[in-house]
Amino acid sequence: MVKCPFDIHIGFARDDKGKPVLRNLAGTQSSIRASKLGEKLHLTSEVEWRNKGIPTIQLTLPYVFIADEPVYMSQVSPFMHYTKDPLPGTIFGGRFPINVWPRPLMWAFEWHEPDKPIKIKRGDPLFYAGFETQSPERSIVVTKTEVTPELTEYMDMISGAVNYTPAPELT
Repeated sequence: MVKCPFDIHIGFARDDKGKPVLRNLAGTQSSIRASKLGEKLHLTSEVEWRNKGIPTIQLTLPYVFIADEPVYMSQVSPFMHYTKDPLPGTIFGGRFPINVWPRPLMWAFEWHEPDKPIKIKRGDPLFYAGFETQSPERSIVVTKTEVTPELTEYMDMISGAVNYTPAPELT
């Protein structure tokens, strides 16, 4: 389970030019400075939303998973955690090879009811992480490790890969 690293209480709005913006509803009571929240929480460009009128936000997390052998990590919604006030949308899941594509994890969310705020407390589950290896009978051990200069250099080298979008589907 990957937990939220800080409190989030945001709203969706449009500025005077109609551009979508995020509002920090916690204001001065926020557990994270507005400037730092702005660095970590992003509203994707409206042209990249999967559905018109349904904003997508992304939270950059301070976690990186890496493996020395082929391992896929899957991110799925925390379906086994009850939430009295459910989030007004859906979490984007994903699956990627952490042995060749180590990167800071992201929490991506489609805001289906942007008129309702998103409120997540520090420590609440954001998603579950599952791991798959070529040997399903082997157990997975997650350990904290040092970020070496070589790992940083490799992550910087591959970071541009997410800036490419898939080709349009042929019909």
